Formats: sequence, C-alpha cells, structure tokens
Amino acid sequence: MMFNKYDSILDLNPERSEWSICVRAQTIWKGINRRTNEFRGFNIIFIDDQNCRIHAFIGERIASVFVERLKEGQIYTVSNFKVRTYEGDETNRALRTKKHIYFEYETKFEPLKEDNSIIDKYSFDLFALEDVDKLVTDNRFLIDVIGIVDTPNPNCVFSKEDNKKSHIKFKITDGRQRVSITFFNDVAVSFEKAFKEIAEEQVVIIIASAKVNKYDGEIGLTNYPATRFYLKPDHYSVKELENSFTLMDVEDQNDTKLYTIEEIKNLKENYIEKDVSCQVIVKKVEEKYNWYDNVCSHCDEEVNLVDKRYRCTKCKRNIPYPEKRFRLCTICSDSTGVLAIVFPDDEIERIIGKNVFEIENDDNQAGEGIMFPPLLKEFEKKEYVINLSISKENINKSCKVYKSTKISHVALKLGDHSPHDELSPVVPEISMNAESEFTDFPRTFSPPTEKSTNKTKPRKSKASMKCDLDENTPFAKLMKS
Repeated sequence: MMFNKYDSILDLNPERSEWSICVRAQTIWKGINRRTNEFRGFNIIFIDDQNCRIHAFIGERIASVFVERLKEGQIYTVSNFKVRTYEGDETNRALRTKKHIYFEYETKFEPLKEDNSIIDKYSFDLFALEDVDKLVTDNRFLIDVIGIVDTPNPNCVFSKEDNKKSHIKFKITDGRQRVSITFFNDVAVSFEKAFKEIAEEQVVIIIASAKVNKYDGEIGLTNYPATRFYLKPDHYSVKELENSFTLMDVEDQNDTKLYTIEEIKNLKENYIEKDVSCQVIVKKVEEKYNWYDNVCSHCDEEVNLVDKRYRCTKCKRNIPYPEKRFRLCTICSDSTGVLAIVFPDDEIERIIGKNVFEIENDDNQAGEGIMFPPLLKEFEKKEYVINLSISKENINKSCKVYKSTKISHVALKLGDHSPHDELSPVVPEISMNAESEFTDFPRTFSPPTEKSTNKTKPRKSKASMKCDLDENTPFAKLMKS
C-alpha cells in the first residue's frame, strides 16, 4: 500500500528527525505578533490517513522557502523535520495534542502528484455546545463545534469609522443549547456571502478553531487567525446532527413548549441555564433606559466614558469609536402575570431590519428632539413567542429581569402551558471519540475528550477520494495581502 511507507502522526516523537509523513494541509494561517504586528511564520494543521492531526510551524527565517507551495486542502509528503513537545505555557492552541513539528532548511515538503488519496478532507475535534462555557477560564485551546444556524438572514454590520471593519452575529444550536457566534472582518464577509448562497432553511455549520469569550454574561465564540467555518461539509457528524433534528421535530409535534409567566416565576433549580418559551403581549417598551450599549469593537465588552474617551476595561485600551448593540427593556404579560424581559440585539435587528447605526442616522427615528426611536415602540401591543434563558439569579429571585434569546411572532399552535421536567426532547449524542493516546495532557477546566469526533481510522485500503476544494480559500486571500 502507498501509505504504509509513511509514518503515522501517532508514532512521531522527539527522539529522531528521520520521519516521513503523507498528510493533507487542512488549515494554513499566518502567525502574527498581536502586539508588534510582526510576521512570525506559517502555521499548518496536518491530517493523515488515520484522521490523526498535528500542528506544524514554519519559522519566519525559512518561510520564503516553502510559501509558494502552501495551499489549503493540498496533500503533501513531508520529511526531515523536528518533533517537539509543548512546554505547557502556550495559549490559543488549535489542537489538543502534546506534540507539534517544526520545519527546517533540510525539510522536504512536496505536493503529492497522485490523485488517489484516502485522506479525508476534514478532521475535527467537536465539542457539545453545552461544554463551551467550561473553556471561558481556560485560554490554552481553541475549539471546534457543530450546530445549525439559528438566526434567519444574518447580515454584516460595518463600522462607520473604518468601512474595512465589520462583524456579523448569529446563533447556532445543537438541539440542547444555543451559543452566540461573532465573526469579524474578512471572516464575517465570507460567512455572509456563503450563507446567502446556500439559501436553505436549515444549514449545518462546523466552526473549527474558534475562541471562547464572554460578553454581558453570555458565552460566545469569535474567530481567531486559525478559525475556519464549513457550511454543510461532507462530514459524518453533519448527517448525525440532521438526523437528530429530524427526530426532535417528530417528537415536538406532541410536545408542549409554552409556559405561563406564573410557571416561569416558579421554576426550580433544574431549569438553570436552560431555555423556556412563553407566549406574551408586550405591554410596554421602557423609554427611560438607554436603548443601546456602547461596546468594544475587539471583545464586545461594554465600554464607558473615562475622561471623555471610551475605555474598555477588559482590553485595557481606549476605543475611538465603539460598536453599538440594541438593549431593549420591556414589560410583557399574559393572563397569569407580568414579566420584565430584555430583548437582545440580534433579534431586534432581525425583526426591524435595521442596526443601531442606521437608526441613529435616521432623522425620523433619532432626529432633533426625539428621545426614543419610534420604531422600537412598535413592539408594544403585539404578541410574541419568546425564548427566555433562565439564570441562577432568576431562580433564587435575586434578579427579576429575564433575558430573551429568541423572539417569534405568535405561534399558530398554542400549548396548554403545562411545564415539564424536561424542557426539550433529548437529542441523541453525536458520536464522539478521543484522539487516542496522542492527546494525554491534563485538562483541568476543559470538556472531556470522550466528546471529540476526531475518529482515528485504521490504515487499510479504501475507495479513492478526489480532492476538490475551492480555489478561493481564506488562505489564498490572505497570501495576496
């Protein structure tokens, strides 16, 4: 067999350098010093025919030797390289492995000419969305996740200060949990274009090497240089997730999803960090509170004026022109009571079709003498089905304000408002296996490796698979810059 003459990534160790591997370059990105903006070299994620992965680094001094041959999706033979172990103080690592490889002047790096590869196009280390919050305080690793895009028609928002800066916000769900995603700049623009081209009601997305952050108490993911997104990729986990949602839809036909305000106020501890839905009328939109927040354009943290300049306490720097996010306080009611609910930015923007900047520059909405945009008052006297994220503070009564995660016009099917022990049908777990003994570092705060979908394959003959990747990759654009 062709691949038997090459070493497995699993077998690599620092004891020698006479290794020879046949691998696909799944991801390539530039290493840039975030403080000095200096180029440090190229980073590559390699995968082999056993679906094992390793991070490779080409230093700045020898980068010019290899740069012309670098292409995402290409299969290479690589030999005469160094294998090293991580020292333990590295952050934002794309892979959860203890070993990585370094290119040297003597390293041989050649594209494979044969087109009968048995190396898969993708290999991921997928984690359940419910485990994302465990990585907020652990900055060692980036993570891979899968979900269905749960925001209709997400659109890019461009900065008025610099039209090259943009972001796009949307949410994904795996049937048990919803997580906010924010992409910035080139990744945001690429996602918006790719998503609109698919034009399907249900779109599965895999996000690889995303960074976990927290804004306004909400856990979310943002892009990093290594981040890539894949819409409906040819990967077994996509079909498993789609099948899970098909099962859930069938069960939902007989499942009551709506709760009364009275029942919501009396929920127990088993509902903490879960979502419930209620059907309510918006009695009042509060005008005495600010209808938007100024937030940091880098980390989404709320900023405040300090000596007449906006200051981000998280980034510890001044923000010349902050982003703006809707924050609408409402009083909602049904036949059983009244509830204070905060409407989120992405849902408000989706419903009214405008962002904060557009409203601010509309004289009919925020012109001279107008204290509160009339468009936002149009939520009043209307009936909605609202998803609420139940917090610990809501349960112990220390906070009587509830945060909404999704807002829909009143549903056609009304429930009997009877609460259940479980809020939603149990969705079958996506099959997840560890990356074998290749991943054996301590994981104090990280999710368990049992939930990895990076299945290791035995080396055996398989049908040929043509590598047919888009030439217009993010790396190709990056190399032109």
